[in-house]
Amino acid sequence: MEEKQLISFAIMNVNESKNVDQFDHFVPFVKEALVRSGVETISVNELKGKIKEYFKIQLPTSVVNTILRRKLIPKHYVNIKDRILIPNYETLSDSNFQEIKQKMIEKHEKLIQDIINYGMKNYEITIEMDEAEKALETFLDIHQLVLLDSSINPSSSSKGVKSDDKKEGQVEYIISKFIEHAHKSNLISFDYIIDIVKGRMLTDALYYKEDVTTINMKFKSTEIFFDSTFLIYALGHAGEARQEPCLELIDMLRLNNAILRVFRHNIDEMIGILEYCRNNLTRRVHDPHGTINNFLDERYNTTDIDRFIFGIENELKERFSIKIVESVDYDDYAHVISHEELQERLKQNITYRNQNARDRDVQSVSAIMRLRKGLKPLHIEKSRAIFVTNNFKLAQIVKEYFFNEENPKIIPPILHDSILTNLLWLKNPSKAPDLPRKRIIAETFAAVQPPEHLWNRYLETVKIYKRTNKTTEEDIAFLHYSRAAREMVMDVTMGDEDIVSIGTIEEILTERDNREQQKLNEISKVKEQEIKDLKDQLKLAEIQHTAAAESQEKRVSSLAEKRANITTNIISGAFAFGIGLIIYLTSIDWVKDNYPFFSNLSLIVFVVIPTLMGLFNISLLPCKKKINKYFLDKFETNIRDKYYKNAS
Repeated sequence: MEEKQLISFAIMNVNESKNVDQFDHFVPFVKEALVRSGVETISVNELKGKIKEYFKIQLPTSVVNTILRRKLIPKHYVNIKDRILIPNYETLSDSNFQEIKQKMIEKHEKLIQDIINYGMKNYEITIEMDEAEKALETFLDIHQLVLLDSSINPSSSSKGVKSDDKKEGQVEYIISKFIEHAHKSNLISFDYIIDIVKGRMLTDALYYKEDVTTINMKFKSTEIFFDSTFLIYALGHAGEARQEPCLELIDMLRLNNAILRVFRHNIDEMIGILEYCRNNLTRRVHDPHGTINNFLDERYNTTDIDRFIFGIENELKERFSIKIVESVDYDDYAHVISHEELQERLKQNITYRNQNARDRDVQSVSAIMRLRKGLKPLHIEKSRAIFVTNNFKLAQIVKEYFFNEENPKIIPPILHDSILTNLLWLKNPSKAPDLPRKRIIAETFAAVQPPEHLWNRYLETVKIYKRTNKTTEEDIAFLHYSRAAREMVMDVTMGDEDIVSIGTIEEILTERDNREQQKLNEISKVKEQEIKDLKDQLKLAEIQHTAAAESQEKRVSSLAEKRANITTNIISGAFAFGIGLIIYLTSIDWVKDNYPFFSNLSLIVFVVIPTLMGLFNISLLPCKKKINKYFLDKFETNIRDKYYKNAS
């Protein structure tokens, strides 16, 4: 391994032991981008653009998202409201990035000028600034470790700063003589040199060489299957903001030799999503994928959407080299999972728009497990098959379903796209920005700023590795993501879409409004259903009350009628008995002789009048009915007052 790579490995290894990962090194760049943006609110996509604009560093969207979640939001450098980032400039003011960067550039320029002056004064040689910078870069490539050692251990390294004009060019020789002079004379220029050496080492560690062999870290016959929504986003049907992180992941997967796939049932689901958009293009309906809004913004019509549907398979194949897998055989039932159990778990934890969507997710998970054939992978590169989704809840529930307490580091069958992107970035970090070398060194030095005592640890670690000579180039790649990778696979908040959002501020606000409108619609539907249920209950209560009242009235009428009939019959009987008694008494001779008037009156009342009533068809029945009606009303009133007044 080259000395420069060995230094990078030593720095990363020491940092690893101090729990400093690759994300930590880019935190200052993100903070500085927030400070320089000066905006009240910002989105992840816009922040990523600012980082690229200010530093020419191309960080994947998911990496910026991760730095925010894990490094800045917990420390309140950034606050979240409605899933929009709000920079906290009071907290961000603790950064001295710009000051250190400017001082480093000034040191570099002053050092180059001192070298030019030294060459003219001592050798009468004119050195151009560009020539001096290139020569210094070449010299430091060879001697940076010796120079650092001479700074940390002055007594043991005096020979290290001596020059040899036979092995170096004219300008390099002048530089070596200048550094030797600065070291012996204890000039401030030597301190500048050491700071530049440190900046170079940190830069090489942060942006390590692209030609490092990482063949063992690449995918080996591993098939990556994509969820429907992910591919809808990747095709650009939900706008550029959602498309960008998907394209970043696809490019990184292809760079790492992954085999890209999609299940046929996910193609069917994509077609269903687009058909839903086509059928509801002009309606105000909730669109969870953002596709309808994008189609409207792009002024697409139903014919355009039909064209997208027709070309899905060819576009996936031609643009992304994604092959469709029709089905996965059930040839070995030892690796077939219980569809019913997983369906029930998903049903309990995720609200699906329809059952078919849940069935397709179960099919995807089941197929991945059959493709793995019982393998319990600890590394994504050797997982055989992985299903990638941007549905965080789905990834979380499936991970919990397959969680193994004995070995919690097993890669689950589903990974959230942000986690996979971060893992791949850790293996293949961002390229060095296309900027002047002195600026890159200055910015890296300002960003990383390790404590002074760590430089001695770095140096000692390099010496150990030189003696043992057991370090390989692949170890460098491994260190970039070893601990961070383990943490991310276990992190339950990595892909939580409710923390921060992808898109511009306008898109996020539109999405928020759509979600709030959807919630209001759902609440309205619930309220409408509740009102309908209440009306139904009221109507049923009215029917039951009417039936109860009718039943009660029937009971009252029946009882009153019985009592009225009995009373009327008693009265009628008594009246008939009285008439019979009177008739009997008036027929006695003694009554006839002593009370002839009474006898004649009785004869008229009880014989003549009834006879005449009979001749004229007049009955005493109405009188009986009136009596019965009187008692019926009386008894009904009494019964209601006595038995039903309190109950009503």
